[in-house]
Amino acid sequence: MTGRSLARIGLAVPALLVIGGALIGPWLVGGDPGEIVALPYTSPEPGLPLGADHSGRDVLDRLLAGGRPLVLVPVTAVVLTAVLGTATGMAAGYFGGVWDAVVSRWDGILLTVPPILVLLVLLHGWGYSSFTLILVVLVVGVPFVSRMVRAATRQVMRDGYVEQAIAQGERPMAVLVREILPNVLRPIVADAGTRLAIAVTLTASAGFLGFGPDEPNWGAMISQNVEGIGLTPWGVIAPASCLATLAVSANLALDRFAARIGR
Repeated sequence: MTGRSLARIGLAVPALLVIGGALIGPWLVGGDPGEIVALPYTSPEPGLPLGADHSGRDVLDRLLAGGRPLVLVPVTAVVLTAVLGTATGMAAGYFGGVWDAVVSRWDGILLTVPPILVLLVLLHGWGYSSFTLILVVLVVGVPFVSRMVRAATRQVMRDGYVEQAIAQGERPMAVLVREILPNVLRPIVADAGTRLAIAVTLTASAGFLGFGPDEPNWGAMISQNVEGIGLTPWGVIAPASCLATLAVSANLALDRFAARIGR
């Protein structure tokens, strides 16, 4: 087995453990993850492998129960971001004119707004929910994808096969789907890794900032237990490690998939 294969396995195993644990973790929790089982910040001991959190709840149970939203919500949001950003960007690059001007100006306005400001405004205005978090990712991510796809579309349209398809009277939708989309797919997939990492960060930040119900959430766990990190660090280290592994592994996986598309 080569060193490269070992490196791939070394990256894949933690990622699969984190993603699998996040998805099936709620089914593995033995009892109520909100139940107080020990004194606050109790160190790891038999029955409490990761110790207790700031309220005396089992850190491992809350870790298992708190990861699913940080996988499902970001993935859903990034898929929608890629679809909407690709559609608007390809349309702007292909049709030009007024449509291009409107999309470009709108993208430029949204790109100037800090993501954390979008998160705070929408959470305060509409409350904490999966829909609100997905909307935050869309507002933050669609302009980036749209601008990137617009530039890629305009470049592809200079190629002879696209000009030939247009000259033969192909309908715009046929040209966009059959001729242009396959040639702009690689940067879209590569960028999706970055979008997913940002989506995970924004979703976790909502819990870290104290939004949402008092339910297990990796972001909220970091915020709640940071004051006791000197007593028992696992309430912070465990969820932070899971978040980092999730973001980095998703980014690397999509980069590798994008590289395969380009071959």
